[in-house]
Amino acid sequence: MSDSSAANVAINASPELPACFAPGDEGLLGLRLGGLFGILVVSTIGVFIPFFTYKAKLASVYFLLRAFAAGVVLTTGYVHVLGDAFPILTDPCLGLSTTYPWAMTIATGASLFTFNLEWILHKTFHQRLMRDAEGSERFDAEAPLPAARTDSNDDVAKAADRKVRLKALQNVVISYTFEAGIIFHSIFIGITLGISSNADTVRSLMIALFFHQGNEGLALGVLFVKAGYNRVKYMLLAAAFIIVTPLGVAIGIGVSNNYNGESKAALGTEGVFDAVSAGILIYNGLCDLILPTFSDDELPRSWTMQVAGFGALYTGAAIMALIGKWA
Repeated sequence: MSDSSAANVAINASPELPACFAPGDEGLLGLRLGGLFGILVVSTIGVFIPFFTYKAKLASVYFLLRAFAAGVVLTTGYVHVLGDAFPILTDPCLGLSTTYPWAMTIATGASLFTFNLEWILHKTFHQRLMRDAEGSERFDAEAPLPAARTDSNDDVAKAADRKVRLKALQNVVISYTFEAGIIFHSIFIGITLGISSNADTVRSLMIALFFHQGNEGLALGVLFVKAGYNRVKYMLLAAAFIIVTPLGVAIGIGVSNNYNGESKAALGTEGVFDAVSAGILIYNGLCDLILPTFSDDELPRSWTMQVAGFGALYTGAAIMALIGKWA
C-alpha cells in the first residue's frame, strides 16, 4: 500500500518539471559534427569555384544559384529560426511577459546592428583606401590597372583611368566589407547551431547554412577575382571565410557540453541566440544577397534570365517554407 501511494505521489508531482525544463533531443552531437564538416566542405567549394571557373563565363549559372540560395536564407530566417525563437522567449518558465514579441524585438535589433556594423566597415575601408590612393601618384588598389598614358594632356584618357581606378577601389572596399561582415554573423550563427538542443532547429539551420555558405562563398570569390587579388591573398581570405562558421559550431558544442541544457538560463540563451541569428539571416538575405544579386552590374540583360532569376528566388523560398511544415 505504501509503495502504491509513493508511486501515485511521484506520478502526480512529475508533470511540473518537464513542462518547464523538458530535456532537449538526445544524440545531437553526431548531427552537429556532421553539419560542421558539411559546412566546411560547402564553404570551400563555394569560395573556390570563381577562382577556377570565372573565365569560363558562367555568370548566368552564378546568378541563378545566388538567387535560389538567397530565397533559402531569407525564409530560413523568418520561418525556421525566428519561428523557433518565438515560443521559447514567450515560455512562462523564463518569467518574462508571455504576450510581448521578444523574438521579433531581438531580431530587429540584430538586423539593425548588422547594418550599422557593415556601414562602419564600409566607411572605414573606403576612407583608408582613398587616402592611400590620393597620397600616391602611382595608384595601386590591388587590381590590375591599364598602362599609364603617355599623353598627360589627354583629359579624356585621365578621366577613363580614374574611373577604372575607382572601380578597382570599390571592388577592394566591397570585398573587405563583405568578408568582415560574414566573419561576424557566421560565427554567431555557427554558435547557435552548436548550442541548439532541438533536432528540428539543428536540421533547419544546417540546410540554411549549406546554402548560405555556398552562396556567400560564391559571391565572395567573385569579389576576390574582381579585386585582382594574387593567389596567396585569395587563399588567405578564403581560408578565413571557410573556417569561421565551423569554428562557431565548435564553440557552441563546447559551451553546450558545459552547462545544464534543462535550465532556465539555457532556455533563455537558446531563444536569444535563435532570435539574433534570425535577424542576421533576414538582413543578410535581403541586403547582402537578394539586393546585390538583382541590382549588380552583371545582372543578365536577357528578360528570360531575369524572370528565371526571380523564379529561382521564389522557388528557394517556397521550398524552405514547405519544409517548415515538418521541421
